[in-house]
Amino acid sequence: MPRKARTHSGWIAAPQAPALWVCMALLSGCQHLERTAHPELQPFSDAAVAALDPPDRPTPAVPELVEQTLYEPSGVPTQEVRFAESLEADDFADSPEVEYLLLSDVILSVYDSYPLFEVALRKRDVAAGREIAAWGEFDTGLKAYSVTNPMGFYKRYRTSAKLDQPLYAGGNVYAGYKIGRGAFHPAWYDDQTDLGGEFSLGVGMPLLKDRVIDQRRSGVMQASLARQAVEPAIQAEWLTFVRDASQTYWAWVGAGQVLEANRELLRLAEDRVEQIEQRVLAGDLERIARIDNERLIALRETKVIESQRKLEMAAIKLSLFLRTPDGRPQLPTGELLPESFPTPDPPDSQQMQQDIQTALTTRPELVELDLLLQQIRIELAQAENSLLPKLDAVVGVSQDVGRPVNVRRTKSFFELEAGVYGEMPLQWREARGKILATRGKLMQVNATREFMADRVVADVQDALSALEAAVGQIEQAARNLQLSREALELGRFAFDAGDIDLIVLNIYEQAVADAGIAWIEAQTYYFAAQADYQAALARDPFAP
Repeated sequence: MPRKARTHSGWIAAPQAPALWVCMALLSGCQHLERTAHPELQPFSDAAVAALDPPDRPTPAVPELVEQTLYEPSGVPTQEVRFAESLEADDFADSPEVEYLLLSDVILSVYDSYPLFEVALRKRDVAAGREIAAWGEFDTGLKAYSVTNPMGFYKRYRTSAKLDQPLYAGGNVYAGYKIGRGAFHPAWYDDQTDLGGEFSLGVGMPLLKDRVIDQRRSGVMQASLARQAVEPAIQAEWLTFVRDASQTYWAWVGAGQVLEANRELLRLAEDRVEQIEQRVLAGDLERIARIDNERLIALRETKVIESQRKLEMAAIKLSLFLRTPDGRPQLPTGELLPESFPTPDPPDSQQMQQDIQTALTTRPELVELDLLLQQIRIELAQAENSLLPKLDAVVGVSQDVGRPVNVRRTKSFFELEAGVYGEMPLQWREARGKILATRGKLMQVNATREFMADRVVADVQDALSALEAAVGQIEQAARNLQLSREALELGRFAFDAGDIDLIVLNIYEQAVADAGIAWIEAQTYYFAAQADYQAALARDPFAP
């Protein structure tokens, strides 16, 4: 029954031929059987293109092969496959419906369960907590005390409470209450109140230093910018995770296809055992041909083992990104391998300048540096503020309530107090040092930002160059594969006629296998370059 690929919006039909038959078609020409095309086969790329996977786009066609060519690659995996007559459609009739792994599945797993992405997201909590802590400088303060002197000549007690509220515009306001009872020395009459106590209210405002900015306000503004800078930092890490996961996924897909190609190369030598045995018994071949074929089997088994190990390595690396909902690594099996690569999408070099401008606007590294520059400018403003002399104006009022304790010293009058307070250092070394250090830091970050902009441009140019080179490699690898297949067909006829020996035939077979593997590697390289290109443009796969 048709194989299907899972997407997040539904199901799409996949080709009926698994990767095993693709590789069999690659090398089965040495069996010299009659080929029969199966028109019901669909292009392989239909199964792999879904959700986040690259869209199809036609690429330049490659000239047709000879009549007995197994398949006709056009530089992309949408080729026609012609199977031997022994491979009937009934071989697939009882095949179970299989889900295979898409790139979108891996990226969703990274989004849902990747531990390092969770670490990145927790930066929001850290930054939010620091911003809240910075706002703590504007918390309303409560001060209170109660003192009693029950023994001695002056027996008295005093109780006081005061609320102080810093203002974001600078300065502070306060309100207080105190009550003092008992016998007071004339020097302590300020602590004595009428029976109802004393209420007070006042305000202090800076006139020079701390008027425009102060340590409290600069701390809040810097913490706010630091919290905003967390978002581009998270985005930068997310894009890195997506790129790494994508490249690991395509390396796994490529390793699976290379393994199948080597398995088919081995199968050809194994299937030839009986044929060679019969020809040796008939005297058509020397006995050494049998030994040569056994040697080829051993050599090709070694290649299969090596390819299997590389596939396992790729699967283990992919399991770091592919995880269960509870975060445990999930090792992908061979049954989850896609049957082919999606159709490569040739890059448009005419869009490079537009892509560069897009990257300069959207790259999170530049946004993060811009926010850092704002933080340093605030720090510089605070350093320059400390170069001003401190001069504050204070106005306060107070009123006692209740019956006077001493008629001759009543405190029932409304009191108003106003004044100024100033101070300044004589050398200003702390202020000048802070200004010098902050300006140096500002120049450092400006230079870093300029270099980062150059690096963004270089990233886009390099990624686009890699994509163009990869497309060319795919086309040339497909052409090489065609020529190798044609040479193998001629070599097979020559072997049957006794014009060449098994060693030469092996060279032709190995050339086809090498060409097929080179074609697979070219596609792997293309999609790795595409992941770099998407990261260079800061394209979020989940963005609309």
